[in-house]
Amino acid sequence: MNIFLKAIYGVFGFILLAFASLQFNDPDPVIWVSFYVICALVPLLLIANKFYRPMFWFAVAICSLEILNSAPGAYQYYLHMAEEPLMQGMNPQKPYIEECREFLGVLIALGLMVVSVLMARVKLFK
Repeated sequence: MNIFLKAIYGVFGFILLAFASLQFNDPDPVIWVSFYVICALVPLLLIANKFYRPMFWFAVAICSLEILNSAPGAYQYYLHMAEEPLMQGMNPQKPYIEECREFLGVLIALGLMVVSVLMARVKLFK
């Protein structure tokens, strides 16, 4: 069971690092690569049975801030999703498409971190 959990943490960390690698062509790569690497550290450190509570809460805080920042754009996309595909190039007249993609990426990152910690909680917080 322990090997299974470590494999899941590794997959979650790999997914978040893959997200980080996709951000190098973004207009603000330093912010997004750093964000995803910080988020990836949470499950990757759990592989070694290390849990740094301040780092986890820092990652949750930056996820929360970005969710609040991009939620209006995600809602705006929701209103236009019938006529606008989410996977299209960036368009200055439609910034809500990029904000929706950011919103979804942050939700995925937050979900992977929280699930990792909840799975580890049984073992780490006894």
